[in-house]
Amino acid sequence: MRSMHRRNPAYVLMAGLAALSLCTGAQAQEAIKAGDTLTGTLRLVKTSHPNGTKIQAYQIVSAPRMMPADDEFCDDKNGATTFHLVTMEDKLKKQLNPLLGKKISVKAISLHCSETAWHIGDAVVGEWALQGKP
Repeated sequence: MRSMHRRNPAYVLMAGLAALSLCTGAQAQEAIKAGDTLTGTLRLVKTSHPNGTKIQAYQIVSAPRMMPADDEFCDDKNGATTFHLVTMEDKLKKQLNPLLGKKISVKAISLHCSETAWHIGDAVVGEWALQGKP
């Protein structure tokens, strides 16, 4: 005699959704850390600091990435999607300008959640290295 569960499409759908939710939950739990690769679309954000100073910040917009749990400035429920690439040197800006609007990958040598109004995005990548094709 065959099991009724095999023929019931609702049961098959529920089992499939349960399996899928287990996969995405495991991926969401792994926090990004120094040395990991970050991939997303590069954009330039122009804004102002509350004191009036103009800010131009390069950001990578990516799929949500969990941040380390020990960083008290992080939103541990949603993960970070915007990563501010610190560019204090003109050579770094020149490296990024031709890549605006394109998908890039960087090795995040140091990163932390945004802490001040100078940090534009969910997280800050203080030191990074551009990687080959994403």
